[in-house]
Amino acid sequence: MIKGGDTYYALASPAGRSAISTIRISGPKALLTVKNISNRETKYFTHRKSVFVNIYNENNDLIDNCIVVWYRAPNSYTGEELVEIHTHGNPKIIQNIYIELGRQGLRLAEPGEFTRTAYLNNKLDLIQAEAVSNLINSQSDHGIRLSLNNISGNLSSRLVDLKKTLIDSLVHIEYELDISENDSYTNTIKYVTETVNGSLLFIKTLLETHRSAKVLSDGARVVIVGAPNAGKSTLFNSLLSYDRAIVTSTPGTTRDSIEGALYISNYSILLVDTAGIRKARNKIELAGIKKTNNEIQNADLIYCVIDSTKKKKAPIEKAGAPIIYVYNKADLLNDEHIHNIKKTREESVVISAKTKVGISRLKQKTSELLQKKFIQKNGFYITSARQQAVLKNIETILNRTLFLDTIKELELVAVDLKLAIEQFDWLLGKTTADDILNSIFSDFCVGK
Repeated sequence: MIKGGDTYYALASPAGRSAISTIRISGPKALLTVKNISNRETKYFTHRKSVFVNIYNENNDLIDNCIVVWYRAPNSYTGEELVEIHTHGNPKIIQNIYIELGRQGLRLAEPGEFTRTAYLNNKLDLIQAEAVSNLINSQSDHGIRLSLNNISGNLSSRLVDLKKTLIDSLVHIEYELDISENDSYTNTIKYVTETVNGSLLFIKTLLETHRSAKVLSDGARVVIVGAPNAGKSTLFNSLLSYDRAIVTSTPGTTRDSIEGALYISNYSILLVDTAGIRKARNKIELAGIKKTNNEIQNADLIYCVIDSTKKKKAPIEKAGAPIIYVYNKADLLNDEHIHNIKKTREESVVISAKTKVGISRLKQKTSELLQKKFIQKNGFYITSARQQAVLKNIETILNRTLFLDTIKELELVAVDLKLAIEQFDWLLGKTTADDILNSIFSDFCVGK
């Protein structure tokens, strides 16, 4: 828990040796502390201006030459007095500065304490705070962009507008119930119905973005499936550009799922090689095939590899994820055969995993499908299970409002609208239990 009035510090840059490291200090004693350990007067420091100082220990021995930036409250990231000390990136120097900060009565920050303080001081809402964590951990350019969009407040602003729309509907209902003497009952019902339906449509769209946000931030799970000896492991190695999987002519060599990471057109990809799908009796191979089926269920995209030299059906025709049918061993085919294969399926690519012919086309096709499935035109994404859960609560309440003739019972509608409006406060963090806050900010790094 944040202790009122404390001044705390943490390393805001990665640990280890580097050219520069940054120590962040926040709290009422931030400026006074830097004054004491630099032997400078407070007037030497100017808000938002970088100044050069020497940092000394209690014996007045030089620790390091540093650049210091002071941010006056409330115009800082946390809303408190905040100082950043930019030192040389030697862990021993960091340790020595930490010792002096401890002597000044400061404590080490808890995980996420800087951002939690910013939230508590109304510098950002809970959706923006969660976006900070997503930004730090994003694995792709797409993930960084959607996090920055949420940090800027675009999603929060849209949700605030949605809340205001429901409040306006509630005002119409209460006017109808308490004041109106005109024949406006029918118009009120029509207005509220349209408003609730529009809100539900936007909420449904947002809920559908949760999976997309995860893929864009953490990476897409691309699973390679196919019959034994179709060339799955060769394709796996070819895409990774090194021999990660064992390749032999013996069917059933791959018994377990094997993973490797790569980037395709700025998409972070976790590539998964799996056991070949066929009728098997060997217990070990059966276990591998069971894992393959589990991987298919969890895939964001599937490469279904087919040996184009054999007349066999694709091992899978439908799945929850998009499928690219990869016809392998093109080096053993003539041009007419290749041409005929390309006409059989729209989502197909002819390759030779051995010679790497067609690999660039496969990557292009992968990028196109990920773009089509996961990039949202409106640019809004929800990024956490908490956001998803609260939006589902709002969706349930509003759907209940429209159920059968309930919309004509204005008193009941008013109750539901009030419940939905309260949920928006939980979503944005206007009303949030401490245990939820602890769960959210405990996942942050210490210096953020």
